[in-house]
Amino acid sequence: MSRGIFFNMLRDDLRRRGLLGVREVDKLLAKPRRTFELYSTRELIEAYGMAGAMIADDPVDGTRELFSWTARYFSSTWYGRAFARFLKPDPLAALDWIERSREQVANYGRWRVERRSKTEAIMHMFDEYLWIDGAQRGGCEGLLAACGVVGEVRAELESPYTGRLHVSWQQRN
Repeated sequence: MSRGIFFNMLRDDLRRRGLLGVREVDKLLAKPRRTFELYSTRELIEAYGMAGAMIADDPVDGTRELFSWTARYFSSTWYGRAFARFLKPDPLAALDWIERSREQVANYGRWRVERRSKTEAIMHMFDEYLWIDGAQRGGCEGLLAACGVVGEVRAELESPYTGRLHVSWQQRN
């Protein structure tokens, strides 16, 4: 199960892009979800898969773009700006917060941050059903942008549901 906020953010993103109106997607996203309530991850995967295919030739690249913009959009809201002040936007602090808050996002899977240096970390993901090489990579790229740093995120998969994101960035001056 995944939090309702992710359904709502996808619906809002598709609305901003003028892409609502596809019957199959609308069926999954029509009703607003309660932000902190848990809903079917299967429906979320289905909605993101269809939406990813609507915005890119490769649906995995599409989910990457959607998740990247979701992180950027979230960081522009009052709630996201409050988090940014709390995290002083430091990618390591943000990754640590994401690891600690995993259970607040979904009731499956596990993430673990491995700090490599002040400008490099590896996010290990276990039993992650949203595409590591697409969605999660894009979300991490959006996180770096929201922190105001230039960086790179590289995905490495062990299986479709287990892998890691190698995250590196340049220090701000």
